[in-house]
Amino acid sequence: MLRFTVSNKREQQQFDHLGGPIEFGRGAQRNDVPRCTVQDLYVSKDHVKVDELDNGRVRVENLSQRNSIRLSDNSIIPTGQIRELDTPTRVVVGETAIDIDFVADTTAEGPLETVASPHASKIISGPPQHSLLDLGRAPTPETLTHWFETVIAVQRAAAGSPEFYAQTARAVVSLVGLDRGLVILRRNGRWGALARFPDEGAELPGREFSLTILDKVERERRTFFQSSAAAASTTESLQGVEAVVASPIFDPRDQVVGAVYGCRNRFNPHVGIGIGPLEAQVMQLLASAVGVGLARMEQEAEAGRLRVQFEQFFSADLARELQRNPRLLEGQEREITVLFSDIRGFTGLSMKLGPTDTCNLVAAVMDRLTERVREFDGVVVDYMGDGLMAMWNAPAEQSEHEVKACRAALAMLADLPAMNEQWKDRLGMPLRLGIGLNTGPALCGNTGSRQKFKYGPLGHAVNLASRVEGATKHFGIPILITGTTRSKLGSGFATRRLCKVRVVGIHEPVDLYELYAEAAAPEWIARRDMYEAALTEYEASHWVNTCRGLYPLMAEQGGIDVPSLTIVARAIEALKSPPEHFDGVIDLTSK
Repeated sequence: MLRFTVSNKREQQQFDHLGGPIEFGRGAQRNDVPRCTVQDLYVSKDHVKVDELDNGRVRVENLSQRNSIRLSDNSIIPTGQIRELDTPTRVVVGETAIDIDFVADTTAEGPLETVASPHASKIISGPPQHSLLDLGRAPTPETLTHWFETVIAVQRAAAGSPEFYAQTARAVVSLVGLDRGLVILRRNGRWGALARFPDEGAELPGREFSLTILDKVERERRTFFQSSAAAASTTESLQGVEAVVASPIFDPRDQVVGAVYGCRNRFNPHVGIGIGPLEAQVMQLLASAVGVGLARMEQEAEAGRLRVQFEQFFSADLARELQRNPRLLEGQEREITVLFSDIRGFTGLSMKLGPTDTCNLVAAVMDRLTERVREFDGVVVDYMGDGLMAMWNAPAEQSEHEVKACRAALAMLADLPAMNEQWKDRLGMPLRLGIGLNTGPALCGNTGSRQKFKYGPLGHAVNLASRVEGATKHFGIPILITGTTRSKLGSGFATRRLCKVRVVGIHEPVDLYELYAEAAAPEWIARRDMYEAALTEYEASHWVNTCRGLYPLMAEQGGIDVPSLTIVARAIEALKSPPEHFDGVIDLTSK
């Protein structure tokens, strides 16, 4: 076994390598050969390859295409060349020294014994197959109580914290009765002790434990220990160790990621007793407790990540529900109400404001719109430049989702006076919004990718809602809803049927309604009734009656009602050139 010590101005590391080639360089591992990455700009990406030979010798190969390797006698290994060297030896690359020494791992010279395979994180059903009492001398009730209290203390410690690992290492001594305990994890292909009790030996990395036994534990996924017979045959060993035991730690994916490791010192008054199967079983219990703690830590981290992710899109109540039941996010088809909103005349505003104020304006508007969506239990699906997309009734079911969406739209409009007051000096004109809503079936789920989550809907209902928002430009009405949405509102809102339209990309005509308010004054209702009566005449090809009905309405408005103007203009055109086939549907040619 080779021991490497790598040192330069930025780092110092020491590790043992059991056998086979190993490479050193500034770049990442490039093949199946293990790699030690060196933090030195003067080291090539691929620089040194070391192979262990017989009789304590090593073969050193220069992998670099431009930089040599300097040896302790000031000779060099040129690029592409190989030298065989006796250990201990030192090679220097760039500003980094690599000391190579041969060490014997004799801890596991005696035969190893094992206990029943641990079941990792799987839950075992049915009656237990073995108990601790079956494995050796029956412990006293006081001893059992001490064992359980110790294991509970380990489990209660914050998983992943230094105290968690320290409690486990301490339990190897206080619970199992060994002389030394370690918690060892395998990271980046190397074993390293995260905790030890007693807390000494940290200055001797690699000499605290047997890599041979750890690699056997990882490979065979079982607990291994040395009984008295094995210990008696052990000759020179690490740190005066008489016998060792190591039990695998499993992660939530049932992979071995570490080990709980203990040893009995040859200078113990009970020398010769080695380690028995009961002690090995208790070590396995401790390793299982660490595995459970790691699983809990991963679950808590995932829960935290999901909570942050959910709260970007969902209300706090819905985010909590999704944490309890993440299956709500699985793809499902359901009826939803979709809302699209957009800042009107945004291109002109951005040219007037410049980049910084434009970003500030968009952020301020999106903050307000988002607050209104969440106030009425909606989900913000996406931000698209100066626009926003939201939906209701997914991922969780909502009663009266159409009502909630319409109230959110009206609340957005009600925020405009305050925003205009805030921005009037810089804009010189009022802010205007266009909002479109539609209700219909959609497939709801992750519309992003496996790398970037984005929950949202897909389908015809979504496309139509987007087109309806675009139609607000054509009719000069801030909020438009489809006939489908209107049919589900009942009499709780003041709405006006504007016309039938065909929008870009959708052949079937759609009824459009103005969403005016939750309640309206009698004067508005009277004008609404006059308009809808004239619209009925228009769709029946009674164009003279259409004009008669709309002229008084337009005169009373005090301003131009764009839908009335649009219908009158089309009626006059039909009077001048009567169409052969008339269906009263307005074709919108732009989005």
